[in-house]
Amino acid sequence: MQPNEPSPAQALTARLTHWCAADQVVADVVKALTTAYGTPLTVALLDTPVGSDHLLETNTIVLSTKYAEPGLATVADKLILYRLATAFAHLNVDTRDAEALQTYNGRQLRLWRLANPPQGPPPAEVYRFYHGTNRCNFYGDGIQLTGLTPGKAGSGIGCKRWERHDIGSESKDQGWNTVTRDFDMALSYARQHTEWAMGRKRNEPTLRDVAGEGGLVLAFDMPKKAVDGNDRWRQDKSGDPNNFQTEEAIPAEWIRVVEELGIPGPLTAVAPPPETTEAPAKANPTPSNRRRVYPTSTP
Repeated sequence: MQPNEPSPAQALTARLTHWCAADQVVADVVKALTTAYGTPLTVALLDTPVGSDHLLETNTIVLSTKYAEPGLATVADKLILYRLATAFAHLNVDTRDAEALQTYNGRQLRLWRLANPPQGPPPAEVYRFYHGTNRCNFYGDGIQLTGLTPGKAGSGIGCKRWERHDIGSESKDQGWNTVTRDFDMALSYARQHTEWAMGRKRNEPTLRDVAGEGGLVLAFDMPKKAVDGNDRWRQDKSGDPNNFQTEEAIPAEWIRVVEELGIPGPLTAVAPPPETTEAPAKANPTPSNRRRVYPTSTP
């Protein structure tokens, strides 16, 4: 490191400062956290190789050391925004205050969408298909080299159908790759992979490397005339017209990463159910006709 070069932690804090300057909601949330904890929000590095968190005692977002690497800057940004959202959630909005709840939820939705922005529409003559998976399935010798192949989909793992919308209990159709025209559907699967890596899924408390096993979203375009009427393409059984399965091999060069890390969220809150007061019991106008009820015993 050069004498005037910022430390890795300072560089990550500078990324947070950049977000504050670029987006008013980020600035407002950082200000709220600074006010609540009495010290400026900063970003620091963990000594451990895996994990991220927000430390309440020091008002510090901490990331594992690997996120100081330039190649993971985009993933680091998303984790900073996610930990900003979790820290904001700890401030405990008054859910009975409709205006405060609306402001809180709006800020949480904005933080989530900054980390996972929506995609624009495809050209009119093509279908744009998305595929949610984990990062280790794509990088290395995965999909970035092999593409989406029926042979892999026909393995013992099979390929998920999305009618249950849950990576822990999806159905499998061997030989068919599942894709969707709905970016948020694919993002949902990417997010669940990230939750799994973060140890947040039921019966899976082990903390894993999000950079390696978090979820991402892939995309590729197909001419509509190549899909419509082709028996190698079919809709799945979810009932969602956006969800398709295909037996065709999708070459790696057609596939691009459109979301590097699907983060959990948005971390919105809900108002409590309205309080109900029971009406007082009406007096019986003919008490003499009331029958006494005795307890019964079972033989």
